[in-house]
Amino acid sequence: MQIVRVTIRTFQSVEHAELFLSIGSGVRQQLSNAGLTAKFSICQSISLPNQVISIWYYDNEEHMQAVRSVLSNHSRLPNSLVPKEVAYETKIIHMEEN
Repeated sequence: MQIVRVTIRTFQSVEHAELFLSIGSGVRQQLSNAGLTAKFSICQSISLPNQVISIWYYDNEEHMQAVRSVLSNHSRLPNSLVPKEVAYETKIIHMEEN
């Protein structure tokens, strides 16, 4: 069962959102170093630029836990940037590939 997780982070300012985005630029390399891959998109809202939306696709529960563990172990997010966070987690019923 594939899983999709959408997280919306609302930062105190646009500068904090952009700092988060710059910190996250090495995500693919962090996963690769741990022997993992994942499909994801990280986006900055156009209408609310202090909001960052991330969409992650996981193969299953174990894959999700492994990826999230690697990312949390390498998180350099300063405590002062802790955003308001809303996360949605669903199982994928149907997905079309391009």
